[in-house]
Amino acid sequence: MLVTLASCGGDNRQTAHIPEFPKPGDSSRTEGALRALTRAINQSSPASAYAKRAAILLAMGRVSEALSDIDEAISRNDNAASYYLTRAQVLRALQQPDKAIVNAQRAEILGIDTPELYTLLGDLLQQQNQFPKAQLYVTKALQMAPYDGEAYYFKGLMAAKQGDTTQALALYQHSLQLKPRYLDTYNQLASVYRSLGNRSAALAYNGQALRYFPNNARLYYGRGLIYHTAGELDSAMTCYQQTLKVQSGYYQAYFQIGLINQKYRNYLNALVNYQRVQQLRPQFPRIDTYIGYCHEQMGQYDLAIAAYTKSTTLNAADRQAAAGLWRSQRRQYAQNSLFLPNTQEEALPATQNRATLDTTRVRVTTIQPKAQVMTGSGDSLRRTIKPIGQN
Repeated sequence: MLVTLASCGGDNRQTAHIPEFPKPGDSSRTEGALRALTRAINQSSPASAYAKRAAILLAMGRVSEALSDIDEAISRNDNAASYYLTRAQVLRALQQPDKAIVNAQRAEILGIDTPELYTLLGDLLQQQNQFPKAQLYVTKALQMAPYDGEAYYFKGLMAAKQGDTTQALALYQHSLQLKPRYLDTYNQLASVYRSLGNRSAALAYNGQALRYFPNNARLYYGRGLIYHTAGELDSAMTCYQQTLKVQSGYYQAYFQIGLINQKYRNYLNALVNYQRVQQLRPQFPRIDTYIGYCHEQMGQYDLAIAAYTKSTTLNAADRQAAAGLWRSQRRQYAQNSLFLPNTQEEALPATQNRATLDTTRVRVTTIQPKAQVMTGSGDSLRRTIKPIGQN
């Protein structure tokens, strides 16, 4: 990450000492510079002190603090081109490319003509897929600084996005030759080789980066993805857990751990990790569907229905959530019906529970009137009626 700073005339009247920008990796000088800048700010609050402290904080990864400082610097002096360049770099780190472009273009209008600015503009424009304009800026940067490894990295990124993997790999490797400690290049090389199924090459580039950056959570996560893609789930789990040791809020690692536990049908552990993702990143895509699935598999149909309903409300096209909702509702109904009385077979009250004649199985003979019987022939009557006492 390159940061350009320039002092302005108004700040030259300040008596506070503004230290030089420390070299990368010199932690003792960095901390000393921060203390000196803080003293300068407390004494007279010059804009240049805020701007320089913002640049140091950005290099340390303390991006939110850097944004606060550079905003304050610009509020005190809104004509310093270098301040807008620094704010553009900060906004890029905060993944706000639209705002970053506005500030970078402002820096260009105010007169900055450096490879750092043009490389930055090339990156921001390629993020928005404006490849022709991005290519022009990167080419201009390389004309001014032919050995700028970062510029070659962005050329590789554009080639990869446009489907030219071979050219992208060549540009990434050239970028590493010029700038061997550029973390993003290692990540991209490892990612490309992982997608190509070249596990050994992906692990090799990831391992080289870890030697330079042994406490970088993103590298451990990337290594986990390499093993995960290769189906080595235990090794992937170890890398994801190491990611969380380095950076406890790395929500992507929790999600991958959840997927592995789900694969092993350990639904309780999967659920715990998915819920952690939801806490850290409530807008994580389809997280309620994953949570609902775990509840469903554990027989917690009420909770599954609630999660699936939320997911389908947020995304009506989520077919898995819709199918899970249908399954959970059916199973909940079947489960509840076991505890309800069977009203169709309920016994009748005692006053109605009497044996009745089944007329379909008994032959009923109509009794003739008495007069009609008496007029019948004697032989016929004798054949049907026997006197009492006779055998």
